[in-house]
Amino acid sequence: MKRILITGGAGYIGSHTCVELLRKNFNLIVLDSLVNSSNEVFNKIKLLLKFSESEIRDKLEFVKGDIRDRNLVKDLFKKYNNMDNRIEGVIHFAGLKSVQDSVKYPLRYWDVNVKGTINLLEV
Repeated sequence: MKRILITGGAGYIGSHTCVELLRKNFNLIVLDSLVNSSNEVFNKIKLLLKFSESEIRDKLEFVKGDIRDRNLVKDLFKKYNNMDNRIEGVIHFAGLKSVQDSVKYPLRYWDVNVKGTINLLEV
């Protein structure tokens, strides 16, 4: 089955996307820094879909990390480069989202949201 990388997959929109893709039998790799989320969401996904521990492990791999970490992103694509396991799509939800904080800390938001996206695209 197809493997999809979901950045920011532990967040609200990302986790709901994970549920729908798992229902459609996709294999997922979730890359998330957990800055705006928690890995507890994966237990909720498991319960919602009535997956066993081994089923969720087979279908969903969680990687804690930041899309700005070029080596981490490169290593993920290298790991899944062979034809049987390759990443066939990327859904990008990683980013900071507070309007108030983005006005207060514009360079931080630019670094995470813009530079992070550029890094992902370049890899």
